[in-house]
Amino acid sequence: MKILYGINATGNGHISRSRIIVSALKKRGHDLHCIFSGTNNNLFDTDVFEPFVIKKGFTFSKQNGKINFLNTFLNIDLVQFIKDIQSLDNDYDLVITDFEPVSAYFSKIRNISSIGIGHQYSFYKNIPMTTKMRFTRILFPYLYTPIKNIIPSHFSHFNQSILPPFLSNEIINHKLKANSKNNILVYLAWEELEHTIKLLNQIDQHHFIFYCSTKNEKTVNNVTLKPFSENGFKKDLIENKYLITNAGFQLPAEALFIGKKILCKPLEGQPEQEHNAKILKDLGYAATTKTISINSIKDWLHSSKKIKIDFPDSLDLIMDMIENKDKDFSYEIDKLWQIKKTY
Repeated sequence: MKILYGINATGNGHISRSRIIVSALKKRGHDLHCIFSGTNNNLFDTDVFEPFVIKKGFTFSKQNGKINFLNTFLNIDLVQFIKDIQSLDNDYDLVITDFEPVSAYFSKIRNISSIGIGHQYSFYKNIPMTTKMRFTRILFPYLYTPIKNIIPSHFSHFNQSILPPFLSNEIINHKLKANSKNNILVYLAWEELEHTIKLLNQIDQHHFIFYCSTKNEKTVNNVTLKPFSENGFKKDLIENKYLITNAGFQLPAEALFIGKKILCKPLEGQPEQEHNAKILKDLGYAATTKTISINSIKDWLHSSKKIKIDFPDSLDLIMDMIENKDKDFSYEIDKLWQIKKTY
């Protein structure tokens, strides 16, 4: 099949998941063309996505770790969005979107078969949700990426046909000594960098490895700043005992598979992250906080517990679901959830 694969680049989880699925589809002989949107071109390790194009799409504006709704609204460019859709070729057999709106609307307007892959599509199902998420899902994801065929995933199945989190081979089959280093890995893409560094400097009895928008690795007292790197980040994620991150989906799932102590700070005003944080807390999988502070970090370090969840490799099933989108895979999905948890 000739496939257009849309990737939301507002979060690295979408890119990380898409990297493996795109590679697997290419190995099965499919012709892949990729599109990124919602990014400021700060992409890395993109060889597997060639050929690809970058479109504007939509993204959230943030300020001090919160969604700035006014700036988000002002930055919407519907004229450019329509131009981006019109710029795409018609000759695709299938459109796959990882919560990417240009490809989703392109498939709808051109009446091309489509599939949505990702955590956001679990909100199509009857799962526990925050009140805000129940209201927001009218627009998100139904309006943001209007897709009928879905391959959803979540931290739990909630008695629905939902896949476990999709993890890369680098995580599932790693040969490193997990949690062998006593450092705290930090990935807080939505927080203000300088403010966060100063805060972490005050917890000087611990060393932090902070992946952020720095061009070169450098150390600021007890904080080592590192530029984004797929391989480097995966290595640090596996080897270091602790993780502080926003409440996305992909990274907490990988950390749970490895068996880390996790502190999640949802991006305020982002309903999906607030939902994820509540689910992680309710399941006992992670500690959560509304603000990153000295006290919240110290409380977490003293009281947190780790859990290891052996999420299965679902790549082969995802491939089958893509290639046979009209087949019922409920039985195969149920079998995937026979997993082991270690507390």
